[in-house]
Amino acid sequence: MDTANISQCSEITLKCFLLSRFQRAIGQQGTLGEIPLNRSKNSARVLYVSAIALKLAKTWQQTPQTIAAQLAETLEPLCYPDFVVKVAPAAIIELELTDAGLAVWLQRLAQTNLPLPESRILSPVVSADRLFPIQYSHARCCSLLRMAHRDRIISIAQPDVATAPQIWSLASPNPIPWIDDGDRLRLVHPAECNLISQLLTVLDNLYPIFEVKDRKIPINYFKLANSLSEAFQIFYSQCRIWGKVKIEQPKLAQARLGLILATQSLLRFILENLFNAIAPLEL
Repeated sequence: MDTANISQCSEITLKCFLLSRFQRAIGQQGTLGEIPLNRSKNSARVLYVSAIALKLAKTWQQTPQTIAAQLAETLEPLCYPDFVVKVAPAAIIELELTDAGLAVWLQRLAQTNLPLPESRILSPVVSADRLFPIQYSHARCCSLLRMAHRDRIISIAQPDVATAPQIWSLASPNPIPWIDDGDRLRLVHPAECNLISQLLTVLDNLYPIFEVKDRKIPINYFKLANSLSEAFQIFYSQCRIWGKVKIEQPKLAQARLGLILATQSLLRFILENLFNAIAPLEL
């Protein structure tokens, strides 16, 4: 059975990645939305859970626990090495992203352009004053990235741009040092975990734009963007990059800048492609 980790997959989001693996494990054709899959609200872990075994029990004429065990066994090589797969009580299948898998996903988000939707999907009109905090967060991301380039914490390939780029391409470090020498994610502060969780939430809610055809799923784009903006502001106020961190923990500073890269990319995508608004470099 062939495997492909997150860095090699074509799916845009982790949810898309897992849903496609579930479809292959089940061996049936169908739309992604037919498979129940939700992420735990615990921001300290990236854990997805599915009750698909309960849904299949009647059709397969087996107990949910037996079906869950079979699916978990099939899913394990399909999700390796990025997810740990196990069966929890009540036949719930759990898939937890490893630190290495999260690092690969963050690297993709920070340094890979999101594709444009095939059809123009715009949010209902939002007033300029309500959009301002989101635009401010985007501008702050851009300002921090340019300051970090100036101070040689990172090196941006094209730092002098007139409009917000899809991606601030890094010349160095590449890849971003998400993982420490003990193979653990450097980003463990609650504000870092919360920002990562919000990045996941935004993309998981936007996945129908990229993956689901001929289906209209209502999405509150403003709420998503605003929550991401608020998470970034909390992160920025609590997680230092300059000063002592820059001197004593330069790789942590670079990993935090990687989070800013990912946030800027997603905020720009939402502002320009969903709100038809400007993603300013500065305010």
